[in-house]
Amino acid sequence: MTKQNHKTGFLVAAMVFSAIALRVLGKFDILIVPGGIVRSLIYIALYIGWGISVSKRIIQVQVRHYLISVSCLMVFWFVIRSTNYFFTADAEIKRYLWYLYYLPMLFIPLFSLFVAISLGRPVNARLSKTMLLLLYIPTVLCLLLVLTNDLHQLVFSFPKGEVWTDRNNGYTFGYYIVLGWEILCALAAFVIMLIKCRHSQRKKYLTVLLLTASIVYALIYVSGVEWLQMIGGDITAAQCLMFTGILECCIQCGLIQTNTGYKALFEAGSIGAQIADTDYDTRYASSNAPKLTADMMRSAQRDAALLDHNTLLRSSNIPGGYVLWQEDITDLTALLEKLEENRKTISESNYVEQENYKTKVKINTVREKNRLYDRLQAQTAHQIELLDRLLTQYEAEPDPEIRRSLLAKAAVIGAYIKRRGNLMFIGEKSDVTDTAELSACLDESFANLELMGVECAVDIPGKNSIYTRDSIRVYDFFEAVTEAAMDDLRFVWLKARSLEDTVIFYLQAESKTELSALSELSDTCTCEEGVWRFSLRIGKAGEQV
Repeated sequence: MTKQNHKTGFLVAAMVFSAIALRVLGKFDILIVPGGIVRSLIYIALYIGWGISVSKRIIQVQVRHYLISVSCLMVFWFVIRSTNYFFTADAEIKRYLWYLYYLPMLFIPLFSLFVAISLGRPVNARLSKTMLLLLYIPTVLCLLLVLTNDLHQLVFSFPKGEVWTDRNNGYTFGYYIVLGWEILCALAAFVIMLIKCRHSQRKKYLTVLLLTASIVYALIYVSGVEWLQMIGGDITAAQCLMFTGILECCIQCGLIQTNTGYKALFEAGSIGAQIADTDYDTRYASSNAPKLTADMMRSAQRDAALLDHNTLLRSSNIPGGYVLWQEDITDLTALLEKLEENRKTISESNYVEQENYKTKVKINTVREKNRLYDRLQAQTAHQIELLDRLLTQYEAEPDPEIRRSLLAKAAVIGAYIKRRGNLMFIGEKSDVTDTAELSACLDESFANLELMGVECAVDIPGKNSIYTRDSIRVYDFFEAVTEAAMDDLRFVWLKARSLEDTVIFYLQAESKTELSALSELSDTCTCEEGVWRFSLRIGKAGEQV
């Protein structure tokens, strides 16, 4: 027999011995407390301990939860059993406690089936809702059938004129349906486990024997054989013990995976790994793991540390300590050296190309600047010529007042050229701008107009997106009006009104100059007592006018 089989056989033998000892304890009231109560408390402690053990050993989340649920159901079974035997005298309460036995009797096999189905799946995998409903619904219906037996007696029958108890009942077809569902779930669970097992057939025999004994015991117990009840005790103790033994055998045989066996794994492995506790004392180590000092472990915990030129030491936190392992970086080191050689070669061979590329970038930058300047010059050629003429007159004019007027006009033209260039550069990058940018252009032009003694006012709401071409159109129209009426312009007022999908610009200018020729550039044009009124209607960005 293998070492694993010895462990499994010892565990089951210990459980059987415990059961016999507890039966003997029940025969002799050697304690102040009745032996039956002591026996129940020991059973409850046994299953609580087994549940805690399972919670620490089982890796898969769903399997662990179902096994813990099985442990809780066994504890619940013994609690209601003990309450029924030792603390209740009322026949009706005892009967309903007896009915509650079928809660764990139905759900323990069901949860065992869930365990079997979950085996082999990812750690955090969950069963589908459809599968859960298909298995939960029959189980719940069977439980309701038992709990409502007093209404229909389809599970247990009782003689007329007598008190209904579990000592004078008979069995009807509903009982065999419930029992059949229990057996079906149990058989399906362990058949699936056996199919999924990857170990040899010899390690499965004990699980099969215990499952067979559990089913045979249930059938014989139902038949009412007294000698079996005298030897094996009541069905609660026997079935809980057998089911626990079956599940534990599955764990020990490898049918249910656990996170134990680290020592054997590390001794057999050659991965250069070891597990240390929080004090940096090595607990488990593989055969080729190096001797590490506490300082080396701390260094690896902060960041990967070099053991030698070709070996890297890594660390990761685990509950209760750290896992450290070696990583062979020979290929990586050779690759890095090769890459460094290639880098130097490429760096040397591409130096001329890099310089050529930088030169091309500079040339293209200059070309782009020249293109933009040429475009600006072409679009503002009239203003540049006018500015040149004004400056020439300024140089030749001796009268200070006239010189000041010429300089103010030149400032207005210069502000337009500057701001017109800004709008053009914005248009190169984006088709859309904000009315705030147009307002900034007009503010600068108005500031220079005020040097000429012109009264100015502007009111443009911001945060309205308009197309850059429309912004240029409004600014060009304003400049056309300003240049045409520059000699006798008294005031200029510009206001914008934001509608749902458009922005309407209203421009008023007081001048005796005839400005009707500019009506072709605007949407509306009127003149009253020397005050010219124009309007331009443009669409917001993304809207159709």
